[in-house]
Amino acid sequence: MTLPTFTAFFMTPAKVNLGLKIVRKRVDGYHDLYTVMEPVSLADSLYCEFRSAPENRFSVQCPQLMGLDADDNLIVKAARLMTGIAREQGLEKNGSWDFFLDKRIPAGAGMGGGSSNAAGVIKLLDKFFELKLNPSELVQAATAIGADVPFFINPELSLVEGIGDRITTLGGARPRYYLIVKPPFAINTAAAYASLNASVDEEASVNYDVEQFKATSQSTHYTLENDFEAPIMARYSLLAEIKQGLMESDGVLGALMSGSGSVVYAIYPDLETASLAEVVARRQWQESGCLFYLARNIDAY
Repeated sequence: MTLPTFTAFFMTPAKVNLGLKIVRKRVDGYHDLYTVMEPVSLADSLYCEFRSAPENRFSVQCPQLMGLDADDNLIVKAARLMTGIAREQGLEKNGSWDFFLDKRIPAGAGMGGGSSNAAGVIKLLDKFFELKLNPSELVQAATAIGADVPFFINPELSLVEGIGDRITTLGGARPRYYLIVKPPFAINTAAAYASLNASVDEEASVNYDVEQFKATSQSTHYTLENDFEAPIMARYSLLAEIKQGLMESDGVLGALMSGSGSVVYAIYPDLETASLAEVVARRQWQESGCLFYLARNIDAY
């Protein structure tokens, strides 16, 4: 039996959007965003095995996502990208790359699970190949994979702008506990963007309070906005019902849909309050097929 020449195990966190504004639709078809992202303790586990071989081969397995298309998966795309960079620098080590994903972050939920997986692979292979990419080079590699991937290179409370490539850390965060409700359906990101009415190449000003999320803030409640909510909730009435129910829960500090959906979350000041809200939420929506998660915000990992 040939033993792996390299193995690694790591966890990749989810994120929530603490507000999301569409600044404009660009002439290239993408959208410029203004959003606050925060990593939370809900996380996927990723195991990697590498064995030397004449040529590179990539695979990914996930028991929660049977029939996964490896070629279309962000984990494999990130691995291919990094092996290509290694080849350009004369540092390539050919072999079999096998990834095993234990997925806890719900898919199609607006929580960046796939993007976080990809960022983890980028950082892992940077160390494996000893590429020693600087922070801006890592972000450049991440941007080539997807819009949310750069945030997860160094995930911490941040203002994210442009197509996800302009990141400003906001410093220390207030403790936040999340009740996350995933309905029994996913939202297609491309379809969510198509539902927007943003004008092409129209510069717009954004007035959104990012200071409220910092540790120094004295705000007692959060003012949260997401430009995806209106068109998405008009189509999926259950999401509007969930948000309204969470907004009426005891001790809630705010509620919002994350990203382009379909997750809706509520924020609480402590774990006990969030746990009590989860009990009520399960009574209301568990029979509808919803899934429920408790999490808290985390520092960069």
